[in-house]
Amino acid sequence: MRLIGLYLLKVAAGIAYGYFFTRLPNYTQNADTWRMFFAGVAEKQWLLQDPTAWLADVYTPRYAADTGLLGTENSLLNDVKDVVLIKLISLLNLLTNDSYNSNLLFYNYAVFMGQAALALCWKNVLQQKNAAWLLILIVCWPSTLFWCSGFHRDGLILLGLGVFAWKAWQETQHPKLTNKIWMLIAIALVFFLRNYVAVFAVLAAICFWLWAKWPAKRWLMLLAFVAGFTAFAVLSGNAIPQAIAQRQQAFAQLQGGSQMAALVLDGSWWSLLSQWPSAMLRGVLTPPLNLRWAWNDLPFAVENIVYVLAVLGAFFFIVKRKVVAFSQPQQSWFIAALVIALPILMLIGYTIPFATAIVRYKSILWPMLLPPVMYIIVQYLKHRWPNSRWLAFL
Repeated sequence: MRLIGLYLLKVAAGIAYGYFFTRLPNYTQNADTWRMFFAGVAEKQWLLQDPTAWLADVYTPRYAADTGLLGTENSLLNDVKDVVLIKLISLLNLLTNDSYNSNLLFYNYAVFMGQAALALCWKNVLQQKNAAWLLILIVCWPSTLFWCSGFHRDGLILLGLGVFAWKAWQETQHPKLTNKIWMLIAIALVFFLRNYVAVFAVLAAICFWLWAKWPAKRWLMLLAFVAGFTAFAVLSGNAIPQAIAQRQQAFAQLQGGSQMAALVLDGSWWSLLSQWPSAMLRGVLTPPLNLRWAWNDLPFAVENIVYVLAVLGAFFFIVKRKVVAFSQPQQSWFIAALVIALPILMLIGYTIPFATAIVRYKSILWPMLLPPVMYIIVQYLKHRWPNSRWLAFL
């Protein structure tokens, strides 16, 4: 019953998401979720008339001079993230007779499975009796609930990350070919929707596998990983800072009501390093708790404050030895989660000058950032009140 309730909550959040964007002027073109929906309505007719051409359109070259993997314009790979969603919508429209809200039933079922996979993963890592409280945390955190329930690519990215993480955990426990196949399918989905997230997810999986195999050398391997990345960055010249600056420029061309002053990036490593503290603060704490933004940003500002306070509380409990020490697999998994989350938060801070967009892009990271921190707090509460019937659920 609890699972059904959480699923229906996601569907309701998805409906609210769709309604929220109907308030935009010319929302059929200016709101991505509705623009893709109506494109899917048109593509359904194409699917019925010529399914071969409809499918071939996914990989048909569109530009004479394609800008490739890192391109933000005139890039087939950059276009795929919208093309795949529109194709999916056109398929769902066959079942729902072009109903946006009915499509959400199928979409949120898939995304919910990804979140359930993440909850199971954390249940095993944290050695919990049940995954219910973890699933509630992962599903109901405000920004994740809103942005990963509406029809957009964020929910599908979370689905891919959930399947990838669960199968990666299973692979370390019981290696199987099917685990590897599912990992490949999941990371391919993430790559086509947001390629840099897939890159950091693969790096995190490799790190965790190495740490699980040679736990005594995990800190040495982490140091070697950082040194290797630094060497790669130096040898690549200014390719990385230039790519980040180009993405920032692409975002700056968009329009939005929560626009902030863009960080000054000139495509050099010095500009990245000098703006690093501002980028991290912007990625972690946006939107700030003030009255500059619309009322709908308030829940997301509050969740940032709650998380920061939870981190400080967890750190205090660890220092004061109020909680049980973590096992080596737990430590390795926590660090692997940070390998995904911290670089993405930094990139978000560098490239996105809109508070609302930062909240949306960050929404996929909360299922990785929240469980270990809340686990520490739950451990303290159980130690402090061992006979509490309210804590028996956790």
